[in-house]
Amino acid sequence: MVTQITHFEELILLKIRELPEEKKAEILDFIDFLRGSKEKREGEEYSYYLITLRKKIGEKGGLGLGERKEEILQRLRRDREEVWKENYEDHFR
Repeated sequence: MVTQITHFEELILLKIRELPEEKKAEILDFIDFLRGSKEKREGEEYSYYLITLRKKIGEKGGLGLGERKEEILQRLRRDREEVWKENYEDHFR
């Protein structure tokens, strides 16, 4: 079964790919923690962890996509183009 990822998840993956390996491991551990929390907890307790994650990302300066909508869209388009060139462009020549 192929799992579809959301646009938000795709953005997270792009950011994770840019990190040093040790940071990637920390993030994957945290994701596993959240996944386990989701299975064990419902409603408000689970959303507490997501709110905490959002706060921590904000405290560290955010995802660096930009401040204004136009900046964010420009960055996302640039990232999408880079991913295309790196992973797919050669397959369609």
